[in-house]
Amino acid sequence: MPLHLTYMPNRPTRKRLDHWENAVRRDAALSPGDWRLLAVWPAARNASVSGSTGIEGNPLDAAQVEEVLAGAAVDADARHIREVENYNRAVNLARDAAPRPDFEWTNEIVHQINAAVMEGLPQDTHGASRGPGEEVVVGIFTGPSSLLVPRLMQELIDWLRRPNRTPPLVRSALLHLNVIAIHPFNDGNGRTARILSAMELIRDGVRSPELIGIEAYLRRHRDEYIDALRTTLGPSYDPDNHPVTEWLDYYTRISLDRLEARNRILDALPADIGVLHAALADAGEPVEWAVTLLAARVGRLRTAALADLTSRSAPAARAELGRMTRAGWLHPRGATRGRWYGPTERLASVRLHVPELMGLLAGGDQLALLDDELSS
Repeated sequence: MPLHLTYMPNRPTRKRLDHWENAVRRDAALSPGDWRLLAVWPAARNASVSGSTGIEGNPLDAAQVEEVLAGAAVDADARHIREVENYNRAVNLARDAAPRPDFEWTNEIVHQINAAVMEGLPQDTHGASRGPGEEVVVGIFTGPSSLLVPRLMQELIDWLRRPNRTPPLVRSALLHLNVIAIHPFNDGNGRTARILSAMELIRDGVRSPELIGIEAYLRRHRDEYIDALRTTLGPSYDPDNHPVTEWLDYYTRISLDRLEARNRILDALPADIGVLHAALADAGEPVEWAVTLLAARVGRLRTAALADLTSRSAPAARAELGRMTRAGWLHPRGATRGRWYGPTERLASVRLHVPELMGLLAGGDQLALLDDELSS
């Protein structure tokens, strides 16, 4: 049986793909300790995890996800907490594997990602494919017979491993779609598909896929996402009669919107740091605090996160946060493992653009302006 690979891109899709190729790798020069990543990456990661798990019904928002990943106590169902922890571990596995020079697509990596997503949950099969008698009906869609799953997944892996001229964003979109269509596992297929599609972008040189992740958008517009899948796939697995043109139109539109949001954030970062430098200099305080203060405006800032992202010891990070607190910039909230630092009124009054843009990205809001330009 064939895969869902047939498409005829329309003019807006072609223009989006061209723009994507020209603009996507702006983060290639960012090293893991780069101040720009320090300021915005943690909040983007929380939004990505919250978005992807939320599509499947997990109610935890980005702030609660941050609490879970920080090891703080969260008043939530144990299963929902486990789903968030699992997804984060699966993303870490993907981010470690995809950039390796010797990486190549295998069935094993697909099964490892699903195993990490589902570990300890009711439908945990340790990454095993669905077997005889385990058929799939999702809404009105009937997936392929479980007997066909090994063959279809091998075809997908073979397609991923073949050199071809398919644009990377299209490869990511088709990987996403085909995993959902084949539905190789009893559960966790959507989460697995979204992680795998991000891996394909990492392989193309995207350093921080969370900053252009579509998950928060998909959670906020879940019905639109489901409709796009339903329209493309039809009532049953039948790629010959269901081209993926509409899916690519949808996927490239939202991906380019996220890319535009990220690039606006990267553009705004130097100006915001400059504003904070000036405010700190006027107060006679270290301008080196600017990045940390910006991070506190974007999301919850914790000692361990600051230490990890700046390669400092925990005591050194804690001491710096204490100095900023005493200077009136930060205010500690919570206690013990749940303690985090947020902006005081003094810091909140400094006019910055990045926090608002990050709010749009994390909230799944659509910018739409660039796509309007490309579609005209």
